[in-house]
Amino acid sequence: MKRTGLIRAMGLTLAAGSMSFALSAHAAPGLYSAEDLLDSDVYDSTGEEIGEVEDILLGNDMAVHSLIIETGEVLGLGGRDVVAGRGTFTVVLEDGDNDFDDQEFEVIMEGTQAEVKALPVYDESWWTETSQSLQQAWENTKEVSASAWENTEEATAELWYDLEAGVEEMGDEIENATE
Repeated sequence: MKRTGLIRAMGLTLAAGSMSFALSAHAAPGLYSAEDLLDSDVYDSTGEEIGEVEDILLGNDMAVHSLIIETGEVLGLGGRDVVAGRGTFTVVLEDGDNDFDDQEFEVIMEGTQAEVKALPVYDESWWTETSQSLQQAWENTKEVSASAWENTEEATAELWYDLEAGVEEMGDEIENATE
């Protein structure tokens, strides 16, 4: 399969705020191509066009973390990129645009144009801060999981010891009763 064909076949599912890879022979509701989503028009909650999708950021779990929205650009000048976090937008297929090879999407923001402009600017400081926060959250999750595993392992070992002792005692009682 040609590289471009493979890229078109690879989709990213934006259902319930998550994205997963899938190979598809036909486009289906709930299956979105990242390639087709890039450069999609973005509208605010009043229906006014406010920009376009510049990039899609994924977390370690391959779920959508956020969309980078280029706003305010006029003839290629004056735009700025803002970060629209997962849960602040909806992706919809343009009306009547259901062809596998030619899908176009629209992104509808939950906020007004002013609220979208107030979103964090996508720059190096945002990237560094967000990366560090996500890494710390991952480390915290690992610690909590390890602690939970240790507690479960300890409780299971105690239960197994108690069960083994109880079975041994019951066996002794049965042996004594049958003699």
